[in-house]
Amino acid sequence: MSFVLYDTETTGLVNGYDQIVQLAAVHTDASLRIVDRFQTRCRLMPHVIPSPEAMHVTGVGIEQLTDPSLPSHFEMVRDVHRVFSGWCPALFLGFNSLSFDEEFLRQAFYQSLFGAYLTNTQRSARADVLNLCRLTAALKPDILKPGIDEDGRQVFRLKPLAEANGIYVPFSHDAMADVMTMHALCQMIHARAPEVWSQSMRFSTKASVESFLTEEDVFLVSETVGNHHRARVVIHIGKHSTQSIRNYCLDLSADMDALRAMSDEALIAVCRSVHRPIVTVRSNAAPTLWALYDATPEHLAPFDEADVLQRAAELRDDRVFLQRIRQAAEAAERIYPPSLHVEDQLYERGFPPQDDERLMQRFHAATWEEKARLAGQFTDERYRRLALRVVYFERPDALGEALREAMREGLRQRLMTPAGADVRWRSIPAAQREIEALIASGLKGDSLTLLHQYAAYLRERLSEIDADN
Repeated sequence: MSFVLYDTETTGLVNGYDQIVQLAAVHTDASLRIVDRFQTRCRLMPHVIPSPEAMHVTGVGIEQLTDPSLPSHFEMVRDVHRVFSGWCPALFLGFNSLSFDEEFLRQAFYQSLFGAYLTNTQRSARADVLNLCRLTAALKPDILKPGIDEDGRQVFRLKPLAEANGIYVPFSHDAMADVMTMHALCQMIHARAPEVWSQSMRFSTKASVESFLTEEDVFLVSETVGNHHRARVVIHIGKHSTQSIRNYCLDLSADMDALRAMSDEALIAVCRSVHRPIVTVRSNAAPTLWALYDATPEHLAPFDEADVLQRAAELRDDRVFLQRIRQAAEAAERIYPPSLHVEDQLYERGFPPQDDERLMQRFHAATWEEKARLAGQFTDERYRRLALRVVYFERPDALGEALREAMREGLRQRLMTPAGADVRWRSIPAAQREIEALIASGLKGDSLTLLHQYAAYLRERLSEIDADN
């Protein structure tokens, strides 16, 4: 299978409400030789207010984000979809992509009326270079060393990780530069630890993960909670009752006698805590797993392999306890209430109806006037709303006056949401407050200039809103 290594730069961290503004990718053959490249940028969508902190970190100013010569977000996503579809089937790789870039990419496709799951459908699959590096450092520490931060702590951020392993990083926070850094790390692991590479790529498919979980009596799983990363020795104890991709695994280092003595309510509480004895492995998310025979003594401490196998055998005989803790783990899962906002409904309401999928294809082939008419024909409310928004952002003149006014008022309300309101998007008042806090922290030089320029842009947006009213 060929590989696609890709990276995104975004306006912030809030998936669904921030947006991709730069994407770069390379397409390689099975040996990681680059056979094609692609990179693109776009300008801001009208309803997206960038994070001042993100602008400060990346050094990307508001003039670049609003450059009228850049394609719109919709135009960029259309090109990305065309290129990525042409490269499929492939195994898609990014650095921390399963938690970040992949979700932004899915939202970009979804909000632009493309199928959201291009990277793991029709024989394509996905994996994460971050997980690959963690697995390599765990199993082959002589081949890959963790990065070291300013405080001397081990980290797995892309730039320090690459530099710790002799890979030159000219600059970061540029999508193509990060792709090439990832590519160099992948080449190193592929060449020097081919068995680790194969093992990691194996778990890019759901079927391989499911097979491993059922066949291995005891195994190790890599887990990250916040900024804390750990490897845990576990046994598989069952699945979620309705979501089969969610597999529950029990940490063998837990105090089993204490867990057995707990009430059902106490078990649920401990399964919600940071010290939870359960690891949830999603079989469709390329988890980092390895077999017991690959573990080092440090991984198994304070036990040895014989202790681990004995504990596992004893637990498997206690089916009542395992059933109780599996049920507690499921009961501890957070349940999110339905959202009124279309950005939050990608997973909430499932796949689009087949008729709507066919209508999406017609939508993309149509003129803007035809798109405006087709928007009202979607049976799924999500896609009606998204189609109308695309038309309003791209060609508002294709909509009737009443509809334009309704869309304009919705945009105004979002942009003017008061700072501190309990919403996921960033409003102009919220961004202004963030800018004030950053300036008060003592920024100087180019960073201060960038934020002053952004503050002026936000004041101009406010003037435009006032003028419309």
